[in-house]
Amino acid sequence: MAQSVKIYDVVIVGSGAAGGTLAAHLARKGVDVAVVEGGPKINTRTDFNTHAMPWEFANRQIPRMKPGKQGMASERARGLGGKTLTWNAVAWRQSHRDFKGKSIEGAGEDWPIDYPDLAPYYEKIEREVGVCGNYDNLPDLPDGVFLPPVPFKCSDRLIAKGAKKLGLKIIHVRKSTLSRNQFGRPACHFCGNCMAGCDVVAKYNSYDCHMLPALKTGKLELIPNAVVRHVVVNGENRATGVRYVHRETKQEGEVLGRTVVVSCACVQSVALLQMSNIANSSGQLGKHFIPHFTGGVEAFLDGLKGTPLKNDEGFLDHAYLPSFMHERKRDYARSFGAQFGYQNRRSIGWAREIKGMGADYKQAVKDRYPAFVVFSPYGEMLPNAHSYIDLDHNRKDEFGLPSARRHLAWGPNDKLIFNDMQKWAAEILRSAGAEILKIHDDPRPNHELGGARMGSDPRTSVVDAQCRAHDVPNLYVIDGSVFPSASEKNPTHTIMALAARAADDIARRLQRREI
Repeated sequence: MAQSVKIYDVVIVGSGAAGGTLAAHLARKGVDVAVVEGGPKINTRTDFNTHAMPWEFANRQIPRMKPGKQGMASERARGLGGKTLTWNAVAWRQSHRDFKGKSIEGAGEDWPIDYPDLAPYYEKIEREVGVCGNYDNLPDLPDGVFLPPVPFKCSDRLIAKGAKKLGLKIIHVRKSTLSRNQFGRPACHFCGNCMAGCDVVAKYNSYDCHMLPALKTGKLELIPNAVVRHVVVNGENRATGVRYVHRETKQEGEVLGRTVVVSCACVQSVALLQMSNIANSSGQLGKHFIPHFTGGVEAFLDGLKGTPLKNDEGFLDHAYLPSFMHERKRDYARSFGAQFGYQNRRSIGWAREIKGMGADYKQAVKDRYPAFVVFSPYGEMLPNAHSYIDLDHNRKDEFGLPSARRHLAWGPNDKLIFNDMQKWAAEILRSAGAEILKIHDDPRPNHELGGARMGSDPRTSVVDAQCRAHDVPNLYVIDGSVFPSASEKNPTHTIMALAARAADDIARRLQRREI
């Protein structure tokens, strides 16, 4: 077996929002770090089909990677930067109500930390990467340190007017995308395809914005194409490193470290811990899988039908409907928020739904093209015993590793939220003067969370308030898997803040020789 002879202070598995943030923060503190990533190095400026259009390809489907470029093909082989290469960059802070939902509403699970514990780290991340947004003074959506917000699109203004008639407020979205030049990166040029890479790095990704600058410290080494299959724990119950399979050669290797951090992304982190048969004395590993669920209403805004065609895609969604149900009487716990917009030239499958033939049909599609919007509410799922993650040993991938298997069951509270958020979405659109095309009937999972729950009691959780495993003192798990509850907010900003907070804890414990 090929083996690294060097023993790093910290070995991090995964290079996305958590792994990249953690690596940079540790390296800047003088900690010797190795990042082990299953995918290759990806050049965001040249390797994605960022500006491609469907009609340029025979099957009208845009391949994510350009010909001859590798990465992003599977969950085990993405690339340096992980999912931050292709995320939508929405960046919300969670609130006190999100961290203490069980205490406040008697539903879900409390975090062992509260908003004041994470607020300094939210701010630190905002100052490092740049988050555009408005100061809205909403108690359930704390303000941060923002660059100027991007302007509403025409569709946003129409929806905001419709929402206002119902007593609801539409706000500017907050994203880790630059609205003005900063950090040697340009402002967004609104090409409208944020989830297919960003070829100017106006949108944050962990490779270009965190890890690449941290390489200058001399304390960070990046090890790509290394698909980790096992976290090694010795007879003294200490993690000593990780074993991997090289993505291309299939040869095995090992990276040694005084501390190991698993940050593969929710489901894959749980799967790696399960393959390693560690961190599960509580029997809770894999349980409490709580992805967000999303609805969806597709519509055409009457005020935009037949208007001149123009490129107003922006960076997809410029506006947001924040949670408003917490103070209202309802028959369920928790709440929902909604993203909307998404109208762009790469997604016009709705044309198949329009009735007619010939010239009349073509005109109907042309009239509706500038008016199409998708309203996507996100709801908070409550933990239940029927939603969990395990391994499928009968279905192995190209590396001989068992596939991660998701078991998902929506509970009664989830269904009540879903029905209500779909109802509100349709009402807002109708109030805005819209022709409803489709209301989706079933919730769909999004933003995978849970499975390695954070908690104070080792009998009911996997990691502690610092994301350190209860069972193995020098093992950390940092990504969406540690969320005890989901909230309705996109989780990446919170994951990055958790990583920055854990960096302080790891550096302090290494200095004191506690790990």
